[in-house]
Amino acid sequence: MTLPAAVPAAETSLSLPPSEKQILIRETPVQVEKPLFDCLKELPTHKVLTLEGLNQKSFNRLKDVSRSVAGQRETMLEFEGYVKWMGGAIAGYSKYVEAGSFAAGFAKLLPIPYAGQAGQLSKFISHFALSLSGTSAAVKQYLSTSQQFVSRVEALGGAGKGREAEIASLTFYADQQLSRDMLDLQGRLAATSELSTSALSFLVSLQQYLGTTDEYWQKTKSLVSRKEAERAEKGALAGSINGLRSKAEVFNINLKVYSETISRITPIIAALVAYDELRQDMDK
Repeated sequence: MTLPAAVPAAETSLSLPPSEKQILIRETPVQVEKPLFDCLKELPTHKVLTLEGLNQKSFNRLKDVSRSVAGQRETMLEFEGYVKWMGGAIAGYSKYVEAGSFAAGFAKLLPIPYAGQAGQLSKFISHFALSLSGTSAAVKQYLSTSQQFVSRVEALGGAGKGREAEIASLTFYADQQLSRDMLDLQGRLAATSELSTSALSFLVSLQQYLGTTDEYWQKTKSLVSRKEAERAEKGALAGSINGLRSKAEVFNINLKVYSETISRITPIIAALVAYDELRQDMDK
């Protein structure tokens, strides 16, 4: 019996079933054309975080905060002007509060703090004056703090290279001093806004009360100056209401803008602190 001629190896591999061909392919060793280290060296280096790059990020963020803080300076002066104006106006309101506390049932109409009892109305004025004093001090403090911060950032120049110590110091100052004074002022300004709203409601209620009864005038002759006519007194009250309303509206708009600016600055300062902590770890 004659045996069939041997089939070449190449032909045998071609005649294998598809499943076995796949097995042979998978078992074939992968040929690496370049050493792994050479491949890593070809990776883009700009995606590797370096100490110099981190310092530059911190420098850029400090510049961002400085620009935002510098832009607040004009608003701070307007806040300061409003607080001074309210300090003078509140003295005029106290005349109405003191006189109104002697009018029967009048205190019950006032939508202001301490309006539950007529004898406590004067506490609203003293509380308002104390709050304005605290707000005025907070404005001055933040003006000083922010000016120092802006000046120190400007002293860094146009690039942060070689100024790592100053950048770290400014990061600490922004986190511990600037941020604290900024938030403290925001809270005090919000309290002043609420008291201004209460004062406006009080004056409007008083105006409505005067338009419905003469009891107020009869019981307050010794407290409210009678050198001018009743019409002039009512006109002065109307002027106080219009003045307070217009100034309070501008104040509240500025307060909203200030609060929005804080919302933008706060995360940047938090990022600066994180950068500084990472820089310290990289230095080690």
